[in-house]
Amino acid sequence: MCLFVLSLYEEQVSIPPFVQYTSYREVLYLIDAAGMSPLGANPAIQNRITLSASRKGGIAHSLREAKWQIQLKRHDIASKIEDRLAVLLLSNDERQLCCAVKNFTGHLSPWTPVDFYVFSVNNHLERKFAQTCDRTLGAGLVFLKLQEHWETPEAAEDPSLWTAPHFSEDYRRMGHWRLAFQMEFAAKLGYKYVLQMDDDSAFPHPVTIDLVKHMAAQNISMAARNIISGDDADVTRGLAELAKFFLVSEGMEPTTLFTECRPADIRGLFTKGIGGPQSEGYSTRYLIGNFMIISLDFWYQEHIQRFVKLVLRTGAHFRYRWNEQQVQALVWQMFLPPDNFHLFDFPYNHPVKPWVTCD
Repeated sequence: MCLFVLSLYEEQVSIPPFVQYTSYREVLYLIDAAGMSPLGANPAIQNRITLSASRKGGIAHSLREAKWQIQLKRHDIASKIEDRLAVLLLSNDERQLCCAVKNFTGHLSPWTPVDFYVFSVNNHLERKFAQTCDRTLGAGLVFLKLQEHWETPEAAEDPSLWTAPHFSEDYRRMGHWRLAFQMEFAAKLGYKYVLQMDDDSAFPHPVTIDLVKHMAAQNISMAARNIISGDDADVTRGLAELAKFFLVSEGMEPTTLFTECRPADIRGLFTKGIGGPQSEGYSTRYLIGNFMIISLDFWYQEHIQRFVKLVLRTGAHFRYRWNEQQVQALVWQMFLPPDNFHLFDFPYNHPVKPWVTCD
């Protein structure tokens, strides 16, 4: 398992003394000139990745920084990057992060090759992590810096328009980051699968299969650990109506979405309690966001990207707190054939506290 920790604060990455270049920018330039970009990129999807992850300046700087660190630190890893599982994690607590790494090291990475990226707003996380964790865990870690992608969409900048105000701005930013950044970052590095999870999650027992090989062999495009029966109208308002607009304007027939509607056709695709009787409308059933594996070949299908871009440009996922969960649920229900979805049944805990995770 490799762990890549990226901070949301802008700081210069320290250059190891054996790298004899005059500046960090020159290192990045020489890497690009040497053809190291992208690392093992998946050619099937590279040309379809057109969505800029950030209006503050895009993803290019973060990718260059990550690729440089990976070239320095991953020389002893035998498996190709497309055979490995990318885990992009948000964490601000060194104890929680340490316990998550310990849990992955013991219960997942012996069977599934994992690269673990941690994004943080804690500017001292690297130092505190080194002080908290066993040195054997830190030996393979690569610490990087990231500064451009923790943001509020321009279309949702007025907090007076937000529903469910008890959900904080940072919580909403997490959902935006997962939709607008994590997939593009992983895909441009060359991964084919992303595991989306929280830092307060844990596998209580070993997961003794290679998740990447299993997903590929079974032609699984989305996999989850738990399905929630539905959510409140305050945090799903307008989502069904946007999906209806998309289906009508694109002339598309969804795969399983109408089974979630009452009546079970496009007439039932509306927000419950707002567009009709409480007993009718869209179920808002969704896949829990703290554990989900997504195929990037699937995610970057053209019609899926058109839908995700539509959502992001409205800012409604942020304003109405749909977050990534409800949007990913519609991707599942609109575009994914049933045979390409899988619900894992191995034990998985969330939330857990550090003293539980580390025991």
